[in-house]
Amino acid sequence: MGHQTLAGERASTQDPQTRPADAGRIALHARNVEFDFSNSPLQWIPGELVVSHVLSALHMMLPAGEMMFVDTFGRALPHIQDERLREDVIGFIGQEQIHANSHDHALHAFFSQHGIDLSVFAQYSEQLFAQYKERMDKLPAKLQRRILVESLAMIAGIEHLTATAGDWLLNQDFEKFGADPVLTDLFRWHGAEEVEHRSVAWEVARYFGVGRKRLIGYYLAACLTIPLGLIYGGLLIARADASAPNVGFLRWTREVGRAMKRGSLVSFAVMGEAFKAYLRPDFTPESIGDTAQAVAYLAKSPAAKAAARA
Repeated sequence: MGHQTLAGERASTQDPQTRPADAGRIALHARNVEFDFSNSPLQWIPGELVVSHVLSALHMMLPAGEMMFVDTFGRALPHIQDERLREDVIGFIGQEQIHANSHDHALHAFFSQHGIDLSVFAQYSEQLFAQYKERMDKLPAKLQRRILVESLAMIAGIEHLTATAGDWLLNQDFEKFGADPVLTDLFRWHGAEEVEHRSVAWEVARYFGVGRKRLIGYYLAACLTIPLGLIYGGLLIARADASAPNVGFLRWTREVGRAMKRGSLVSFAVMGEAFKAYLRPDFTPESIGDTAQAVAYLAKSPAAKAAARA
């Protein structure tokens, strides 16, 4: 399968102690972005079939997951008395809602224009989410609270992974590959907001009394399950791509591993570095990524600029 070598090291592999000074706390707000995929090819990174489809699998996974985040933090908000944290949670909810909407739009518009119908997958995800909300609402208040806290712990672990991936997306040289500018902007915009709000889920989980061991456990679980889902989702897209070779799961997984080694995909080594940072007694989420860099990209993102003018 075709690829190009990505030369050099990513900026996000630097030790947190050597990273540039961060921009500090900022007010989180949702950016009502829109993306037009009408000219975006299915293999949107030339020469990187595997990477194109694995990253595109995020459109399949994220909408339902992001909506679960929105629902969970909406349930947590009435229990939060700290005004500063409440403001951050409200901003977080707004951003996650737009993330869900944007990837859901891609799930329908981007794939359908290439003759790939994922409506059954989308409907199934929506049904699962609706069932989850219905069952939560019927539970006794005490049990709802226990599940809420466990969900917040899980999301905090996942958000450490998404912040790590967001930092990678911000520093990945998609232009070097001639990647489609619309999808490049979509993933960079999302990555920048993941870096921007990377502390919120951690702080909420700690506010609700979640211990570090549980947070670490959920991060490890996310590192095992989410990449596997993306690998399999990418394979499903490849099987619907008439120009892609017909390969099995093991061959596809080996190709994903090669893409990681050449720097075309975020690697398990990068995730391992994030895990080591998580283990530090003085860890804070600010050690992952750079707020100033994220805000700088959001100031020039074509979609975010258009949303600000609207």
